Amino acid sequence: MSTHYSFSGSALGAAAHFNRLDDAHNLNHVVPSLGASTLAPTGGHSRSHVANYAFSVDQPRKRTLLSVRRIRTAVSGRNLGNRYETEVEADVEAMEVVEQLYIGGIRLQFLSARPAEPYDAAAVITTTGSRIEGLQLGKVKATVVLDEEPLLFCGNKEQLGGFYRQQTDDYRKANGWRFALAPEGVEGHCRAHTFSLVREIHLSGPEREKQLISVDGYTIHWKGFGKIILGEVDVKCNDRRVTMVRLAMGSGAGGSGSGGSGQSNGGVSGN
Repeated sequence: MSTHYSFSGSALGAAAHFNRLDDAHNLNHVVPSLGASTLAPTGGHSRSHVANYAFSVDQPRKRTLLSVRRIRTAVSGRNLGNRYETEVEADVEAMEVVEQLYIGGIRLQFLSARPAEPYDAAAVITTTGSRIEGLQLGKVKATVVLDEEPLLFCGNKEQLGGFYRQQTDDYRKANGWRFALAPEGVEGHCRAHTFSLVREIHLSGPEREKQLISVDGYTIHWKGFGKIILGEVDVKCNDRRVTMVRLAMGSGAGGSGSGGSGQSNGGVSGN
């Protein structure tokens, strides 16, 4: 039986869904997937570009629910003979949500490479760097410091678990809040591990406005807006998915959203 490699990779700039605005409930305002790139199983390239997009409503009052100056995403799948590479990139510039949250820039990039043999080889992950810049919650600035070392051990779930177990007690004491690792043997071997690229979040701005904001690990809670979850990575079997900004809104506007996300998971199959 011969085998072939099926590529799997995607990138997304931004998306959102709103089910409540002020006192209007059961809404279905869907901001379409902006800058979506999806790789064909045969590999190759997928690109997407969005510029000067805004999603606005008139009821119950006029406002823009989501706007973005520019999005660029790209996914590439390369067969190099002795190995397969999948590269995922997403760049988002000047994203604003419900005229409250502003993000100056989001950058996501990672490359997964795995040898052609053996068929069950784990991928090796590398990155040229990701970032979240210019995060503004009203008049309060949130500076997000990332630590991408764990991402380099996301070839599969076992690799990530091994990385964490090999760390010192001091590392686990300082960084344990970043990791939610599934217990071994629970719900089968493919239960997801989750962690965050975020190492620190610093708030600066007027004290009165800062009183409405709290930081819990890699999640920012903002009264009057909701939750902002940063640098989240899910690893399940050989699949890795990174979401740089995830929104769980629940105040003046209710719904969900994301900015700068990507996924890769290729595999060998028979024909």
